Amino acid sequence: MKNIVCLLLMGVGLWAFRLAAADPVETKVYVISITGAEVHEKPSCQSKVLRKIPIGAAVNAQQTIASKEVKQVGAGFALQGDWIKVTAPAYTGYVFSSDVTKHKPKIESRDGLTFVDLLGTKKSARTENEKVAAANKNSAPEYAVHETTEYASGTYTMTTHDGCFDHVYSFRRLTLPEVYHHMISSYSGYSSFNPKKLMQPKLISRKGNVYTFTCGFGDSDAAQDLKLTVKDNGVITISSNDCT
Repeated sequence: MKNIVCLLLMGVGLWAFRLAAADPVETKVYVISITGAEVHEKPSCQSKVLRKIPIGAAVNAQQTIASKEVKQVGAGFALQGDWIKVTAPAYTGYVFSSDVTKHKPKIESRDGLTFVDLLGTKKSARTENEKVAAANKNSAPEYAVHETTEYASGTYTMTTHDGCFDHVYSFRRLTLPEVYHHMISSYSGYSSFNPKKLMQPKLISRKGNVYTFTCGFGDSDAAQDLKLTVKDNGVITISSNDCT
């Protein structure tokens, strides 16, 4: 859809990592944007871009500067953020906060691409069988299998039934930009027709706090019911399904 830009101004979407401007404290932040984070000469989107830091790279953050700017981070999708002053031996500049996180991500590679996983350390896992109504009342009982894994920053559940798979990620400790970039990493890949073309989820529609995207995998714009949902209790979920 054309001209769809979501300016996510709700509290859960704002950058939670703020450093006092009068008392800078150096810390590490990690790039989570699949296309990298641009380093600007000044804290402005209109400022000169000095370089781009690749996904997964760590950089020293010295100071956060409050901002009302929004940045287009995907097709039809934008996030509000602040500016973070970063330093390295070869440069000093500013990156937009929606492109980075203070949580050290797990770095993964797939088909020549680098991705980030923000679930955190694995805590536990369990499997549950749920009896469901069969399509034919004379058929044998059917069961849906729920496989749930708990992590430091969230939960992943895969439900299997009748050749279909439902996937749900639930995040309790992450901001909206962090969950968005986890989704992009989880559902992006190169086109099978053009191995140099990166296919990423694209926003289709928004209904309240539910954002529906196409799935980046393959060469179809079919959504596969890929949704990002911001719940009233602050939990943010990513959900999708596929069938064999």
